Amino acid sequence: MNKQFKVSVRRFLNLLLISFSVTSFANIEATFEGKLAKLNLVVSNTDLSRKRGLMNQASLEKDSGMIFIWPSAKKQCMWMKNTSLPLSVAYMTSNGRILEIYDMVPFSEDSICSNQQVRIALEVNQGWFAKNKIGVGDKINF
Repeated sequence: MNKQFKVSVRRFLNLLLISFSVTSFANIEATFEGKLAKLNLVVSNTDLSRKRGLMNQASLEKDSGMIFIWPSAKKQCMWMKNTSLPLSVAYMTSNGRILEIYDMVPFSEDSICSNQQVRIALEVNQGWFAKNKIGVGDKINF
């Protein structure tokens, strides 16, 4: 097997393990291919944890966020109900490639939906993606 295939398999297995984790809130560290940025992420992979998200949180530490993982890819929507933090959301493919990034308005109950089928959403402090020069096409690693 070539090295690139082995790395792809390892990343897929990591995502699979995270997706089927028994605990709904696990912490992981993530990096981005070709970037220096690192994130400490809370994993949200159950219906209840995805519904709760970052609601009622007073703050979000620097270089921290929440990663939402759904069982299958489809168009997904996020909102800011009961969320006072200005956040940005990145919608990603099942292999972690960023397809779309949106800024969200605190307390807004308007849905911010992906235009494409996605399996992962990543919420971070608003401006984090721009500050770290991370955009559409970049890929997250767990």
